[in-house]
Formats: sequence, C-alpha cells, structure tokens
Amino acid sequence: MERPPSISRPARRDTMVNLLVLLRFENLDTPAGFAEQAMSHYADRVRDGGGFVVDQEAEQLLVCLTDMRWGLMSLRQLLAEARRNGFAVRAAIVQAVLARTDPTQAQPAFTERTLDTLLRLAGHVGRQQVGITPKLLSLIQLSAPEFADLFAKQPDPIPPLPGEGDRAQPLMVMAG
Repeated sequence: MERPPSISRPARRDTMVNLLVLLRFENLDTPAGFAEQAMSHYADRVRDGGGFVVDQEAEQLLVCLTDMRWGLMSLRQLLAEARRNGFAVRAAIVQAVLARTDPTQAQPAFTERTLDTLLRLAGHVGRQQVGITPKLLSLIQLSAPEFADLFAKQPDPIPPLPGEGDRAQPLMVMAG
C-alpha cells in the first residue's frame, strides 16, 4: 500500500476545539490486513499532525485531533484513499469534552456523554461516511467554514436510547 502524501500542519492553531474521532476500518476488495495497514498509516498521520491516538484495537481507532482544519482535511483524504484502494472507513466525530483526570495519566479522559454520543453516531454511519452532530457543524461553520458544506443532514435521526424519551439525535454526514 502506498502511503498518501502527508498534510502539512499549520504553523498556528486556528481553533481551540479538539475533536474526538472514532474510525472503523474494513477490508472490501483488498487482501486481509490492508485496512489495518491503512489504519496504522492514519494513526501515524494523526501523530505527525499534532494529535494523538487514544486507543487502537483490531479494526478501530480512537484519536484526538487538536486542529480542526487539519483533522477535517485528513479525514476527507482518508475517505478518498479508502475509495481508491478498496477498503471502507466509517467515522464519527464529536467535540472532545475532557473530564477531570488523574494527573498521573498520560492521556486525558473524556466525559461519559462525549463517549456515548460518539458511539451512537459511529453506529449509524455508512461506509465511506463521517458522522457529526448539528452542534459540531455549528463549530465547524465558525472555525473551518470551508468544510461546512461537506456535511449533509440525514433524513432519519438516530432513535433515542431507552429512558431518553423521544430525544432523537440528528445526524450530519460527510460522504466520501
């Protein structure tokens, strides 16, 4: 697998919003291990771009992106790479709301609500899609407006969890 060109990181941060991204990689018309290799390459790009890997499992990657523009561009390029190379990516992004952490921990912790929202979104996006909430789209419109038009509202919101009443979660997706 050829490594895609790296995305240059801007000299200064244009936003203070951190993004927590859950990515699921899947082989389609590729040999076994191809998607895992793509996941490993993307994890390297995240580190090179100033973000960090929170967790990595067999076909899932959880990363925190510290620059919104860089992060959205890298995800857009990843979707294009997946389409070209015959593997699938499903991703969800939320604003990284940090919980108070133990100072001895190397990585920050995230609030339960942040993780719940991320998992709900990730469970409802299709192949070659990145899902977000309308609230995050508002932040994108302010901080990285050139990416806002890449997201479209899905007609069917995510159904509420038991005990949530009728609070469905709207879903916006960037398709690749």
